[in-house]
Amino acid sequence: MNVKQIVAVGVMAVALVGASASAAFAASPPSSSSAASTCLPAGHDDAWPAYAQGVPGRDPGVRLWHDSAGWHIRVTHSSVHDRVFIGEIVTTGTLIDVKPVRLEKNDYVRLGTNSHTLAFRFNNYGGTDGVDFATHCAPFLEFGFAADGHELSVTHISIGATAHNPYFDPFVIRRTAA
Repeated sequence: MNVKQIVAVGVMAVALVGASASAAFAASPPSSSSAASTCLPAGHDDAWPAYAQGVPGRDPGVRLWHDSAGWHIRVTHSSVHDRVFIGEIVTTGTLIDVKPVRLEKNDYVRLGTNSHTLAFRFNNYGGTDGVDFATHCAPFLEFGFAADGHELSVTHISIGATAHNPYFDPFVIRRTAA
């Protein structure tokens, strides 16, 4: 499923990366030519901001963090009824080493053409589902999440050990200089 399909069905509006998206997450450092032009050697993950580092608590919703192994996304909720989480990550760099975590029936993780997009669907029953991935030469990552057909409230998106909430969904996290 690509961004246009997600928007067309009204599940979530993933903004085009540009002037409006660059301000989506105010905690993101301003873009710099050194961050955009310097890539780590293949097999090493790119450098990302301090606020994205470390595992957030176990709050219901989407938990997102970065560490030395790459990026991690986990979803959960506190009900015994199932809840469907979908999401998409977009970059102009490449997404590598994609590993689904605890997939069940009807769940999927799909890497798009040229490894610039990653889409997922997790039919969650109160446990934890997720995906791990790393990046290469990615100046930014644009994230968009939804649950049960509606954009996910930013209060249910936790980033890094300090559990930052983005200001908007979708939002952008920009890479720091290596």
